Amino acid sequence: MKKSVLVVLSLCLTLMFAVSTKAFAGDAAKGEEMFKKKCKACHKLDDKAVVGPGLKGVTSRHTDPWLKKWITNAQATWEENDEETKKLKTWKPGKDTAPKTSMVVKPAPTPEEADDLIAFLKANG
Repeated sequence: MKKSVLVVLSLCLTLMFAVSTKAFAGDAAKGEEMFKKKCKACHKLDDKAVVGPGLKGVTSRHTDPWLKKWITNAQATWEENDEETKKLKTWKPGKDTAPKTSMVVKPAPTPEEADDLIAFLKANG
């Protein structure tokens, strides 16, 4: 009985890992094209700020799910104010709300495009 429980548990864990890995397995080449078209005007791949911050190390500072939320809807992610978003904000005494982000990409990237961009950033930053 113990052996069959361990086998089932092992299979479940393997499947969960495979699904979570697949969820963010984007195409870095497609991500590069998207970066050139939609991101490059405001962001660099190093740590230099242009209009927006440099993206060096962004994939090590943020989780894939958070990056995906941010890329597909930065304003909603900013307003959600989760723990990762709070790290980005500069709170000022006496202010009840944080300032709004100005990152707006139209049309907003799809979840698949976000996966591609994340794959590109992981390979280049």
